[in-house]
Amino acid sequence: MLNRPYFIIPCFKILSFLLSFSLLIGCASMASKRTASNSHYSNNQQIAKETKKILVINSNQSIERYQIAESVFVASLDEYHTSVVNLEKENQPAEYLQDLLNQGVYDLVYCIGAKALGSIDYIDPGLPVVYTSVLNWRKFEGRKNYFGISSELSPQVQLTWIKYFFPELTKIGVFYSEENQALIDDSMAASKNLSLNLKPLKLDSEDQRLLSAEKFLSEIDALWLISDSSTISSIENVNILFHLAEKLSIPVVTYNPLFMDIGAIMSLAADLPTTARQAALITKKLLEAGMSEQAIQYPAGSSIILSGQKLKQYKIKLNPSVLDSVDELRD
Repeated sequence: MLNRPYFIIPCFKILSFLLSFSLLIGCASMASKRTASNSHYSNNQQIAKETKKILVINSNQSIERYQIAESVFVASLDEYHTSVVNLEKENQPAEYLQDLLNQGVYDLVYCIGAKALGSIDYIDPGLPVVYTSVLNWRKFEGRKNYFGISSELSPQVQLTWIKYFFPELTKIGVFYSEENQALIDDSMAASKNLSLNLKPLKLDSEDQRLLSAEKFLSEIDALWLISDSSTISSIENVNILFHLAEKLSIPVVTYNPLFMDIGAIMSLAADLPTTARQAALITKKLLEAGMSEQAIQYPAGSSIILSGQKLKQYKIKLNPSVLDSVDELRD
């Protein structure tokens, strides 16, 4: 009886050791299975992404800004399968794209430029469509399954840059038509916060703009040119407008660098690589979650071109701190 406890204690130690060892082996086995399961899930997730197919439609690959949009977008989505087509020499793009869609199964279409978007819209692919570099993007607002980045910066951003660059220019004129009424409403609210006197002139026709342009320009410090298909419909009339502005020494701030060649003092354009990355982010959300927060987004980055020659010609005082914000200073 006296020796019994000495026998029992070692037995309990042995049993305890065996139980602990067994538990360790079990935990290790479970951890190994869990790791294998996670690895299997990760591999399956990667395979799922690789099987998602994106059709990239470029209106014209010979145009530099379209090249940038294509290369940045594709590079941002290297985990997906992307097919790129170029419509540069296609005379019947809608028929070509219809044949292409009939041959393959795609999960999403990315359009670069108006030709690409107009062609895919004509055949209604029934797929999510993401687009950039489209001037008449407002036409597609509210369209089901259409998601894009606007071709110009938000009005608040543009007015903020104007105020920052030219603090003495306070009366800012802008022509607009009914299609831009919502934009002008937002701009009026933003201009008050910036202590700018925004003077919008609503036009019913382009002829009205030309008839009233000279009187209107004489009442403002600068003209803010916005994207409006109803008021800017021909190169001839745009040239007339810029000629009048130069005659009255009224600087013109635009949304597109193309206007710099005909007399604009500054271009406030979207930064192309940033815009393409935004489009890629929308694409990821659509492919992975089936949704995006906004159908239309304004560009997150800007590219600013300033004309040094126009600054001297109009003798405009420039904020000395702004030059670090200029991407290109033209003589």
